[in-house]
Amino acid sequence: MLCRIADREVPRTWLYFREFDYGRGHPTLPIVEYEISVSAETFVASVASSYEDYAQDDKAHGAPEDAEDILRLRALGWPPLTELLERHAQVLETFISRHIGYDVLHCLFPPGSGASPRYLIDSVERARIAAQVITLSGRAIAIPREPAPTS
Repeated sequence: MLCRIADREVPRTWLYFREFDYGRGHPTLPIVEYEISVSAETFVASVASSYEDYAQDDKAHGAPEDAEDILRLRALGWPPLTELLERHAQVLETFISRHIGYDVLHCLFPPGSGASPRYLIDSVERARIAAQVITLSGRAIAIPREPAPTS
């Protein structure tokens, strides 16, 4: 996984995601842009179960007035995630950014997985798929660091 903050590569452990804080922003802490890039193989392995759950739920409870991108997926027959990546990347990009960004983050950043986090991921605003790489981007909150103890 490649992680970038404000166009600078950073260790994966610097970013973290917490369910409770997602999308809340912060009134005083700095907001920065982030990007996370993962291979298609990692993405599919991490997200396939959530995608299947969403598809099954839509098949059982979908409505004609659902969002256009959901209707498009329904018209495609909710194809396997690998097929979406290969044949319908733009549909998947929209689906990620509008509907399952939270779930994707949850799969890629299990709770408490950051050893020394510096940035709290606050949103998924864009998803791009190119050359078998999925890139998510959005806002992250810079977490203040405790000063090192002096002796």
